[in-house]
Amino acid sequence: MRSILFFLLFFPSFAVQGMDLSIQEGLLKNRRCVGCDLRGMDLHEVDLQGALLSGANLQGANLQGAKLKGVRFYKSHLVKIDLSFANLQEAQIQEANLLEGVLKGADLRKANLEQSNLEGANLSQADLRGATLEGAFLKKTSFKGADLRGTVFFGANMTETDFTDAQLGGAYWFNGDRCLQGSRGNCQK
Repeated sequence: MRSILFFLLFFPSFAVQGMDLSIQEGLLKNRRCVGCDLRGMDLHEVDLQGALLSGANLQGANLQGAKLKGVRFYKSHLVKIDLSFANLQEAQIQEANLLEGVLKGADLRKANLEQSNLEGANLSQADLRGATLEGAFLKKTSFKGADLRGTVFFGANMTETDFTDAQLGGAYWFNGDRCLQGSRGNCQK
């Protein structure tokens, strides 16, 4: 046990690579990994529905196609994570750092991303109907072709955000205005 702790403390990348299977098995069994280090792990198509991953570090991890409905990523470090085509319905991702994250085609219906950093993130073709991005940092974020109907952007920083061909009908804009039904590419008021 001491040797495992030694490697985790002094050689974290080696320990993660060398313990890949055991960490994944524990995570799958308990669906709980608060504050754990899962940097760079390959968890594509994993089923972690309802898991508690608050404060976890998943920087650069691969969760493509993962089943993460209802997962809790509160204050997690998700920089450069790949969540392409993942099911994140009703996920709690408040105050998380998703800098340059890839969420292309992800299902984020009714997800809560309040106060999260999504700078430079790719959410093209994602489904965010009814999601909350209140107070989120969305600088240079791409929502190309995304479904944002009913999404809440109140107080969000949307500097250089790309809404090309995104559906925005019924979305609540950063200033509190509601976009007209049929708004596409920009919020028509």
